[in-house]
Amino acid sequence: MENMSDTIPVQVAQEPTSSKVVDPELETTADMTCIVTDQSRVENEEIDFEDYLRASFSYDKSGRIPVCVEQIIEKIPQDCAVLDAGCGTGNYMIPLANCGKVKSYIGMDVNEGMLYHARKKAGTLRSNESITTDVTTLAGSLLEDLPFGDNVFDVVLLNQVLPHIADLRVFDKFKYISQMFKEFNRILKPGGVLSINTCTHDQLSAVWYNNAMPEACEMLKTRTPEIDELKELIEKAGFTDFSFSKDNEPLQGENYWRYELCFTESYRSGDAIWSLVGDEEYGKAMMSMKYGLREERDTFDSIAHSTIEKTGHTTQIFCTRV
Repeated sequence: MENMSDTIPVQVAQEPTSSKVVDPELETTADMTCIVTDQSRVENEEIDFEDYLRASFSYDKSGRIPVCVEQIIEKIPQDCAVLDAGCGTGNYMIPLANCGKVKSYIGMDVNEGMLYHARKKAGTLRSNESITTDVTTLAGSLLEDLPFGDNVFDVVLLNQVLPHIADLRVFDKFKYISQMFKEFNRILKPGGVLSINTCTHDQLSAVWYNNAMPEACEMLKTRTPEIDELKELIEKAGFTDFSFSKDNEPLQGENYWRYELCFTESYRSGDAIWSLVGDEEYGKAMMSMKYGLREERDTFDSIAHSTIEKTGHTTQIFCTRV
């Protein structure tokens, strides 16, 4: 397979057009002048609900980790070409580049803040002579036709992206998700693997801080297709040979259990639900969690662990292009 970084066009913005700003209180060493977002990508982000340009500078600090990595590496073929669709800061990039099975990896995201950090990780990998994986990052939207030819990839990854593709402005709120799966079918080779990490509605309810924000949690569920509906959307796009497994590893890693971190903005930047909570519910949730941790910490901790053990934290899905 030819070097994909030489053949795939990357759209480069000429003028900064985004009005988004980063909170000066957030710790960052980044030069914000290097981050630009062209107007087309601004328009594509209108259906999203989180300011990822702002969140990107503390996203990794929140503790976010790649989950189900061992399952993914076991499932993918040797010398494969991987598209990480909605790659964020590129947390899957490093383990995949180091696993010895990935010939080329492209991390694509619509948000330039996330891509800034993904590019830094890609640069570190490219400077490591022991890494043979061709690592590339690309600005692009999952709401549009993907900028790749047919039958290009062996693997497409989609990790915790689905709520950001739902469009609540229209009757068919999952229409972009359906279109995206059809595009994945087009760019995957026959027999190619689609790997999806998502949450069931029960898993969303089981997250300990989601429990304190029931209205925001319901809004997140509205944006997240339940497993049966999701499977139907994927099947209609031309995929088969499904496998489903629940995984107990929290998306925030060990930080998930460091409860007091939820009172910091850097921690909250690692989960989109905080962008859905209203001011009144937010205030009540903070008071409730502070009280529970101060007065009933053992019970609080026991419930947090038992609910995740029962439901799992995420669901890992694999399927195959026909």
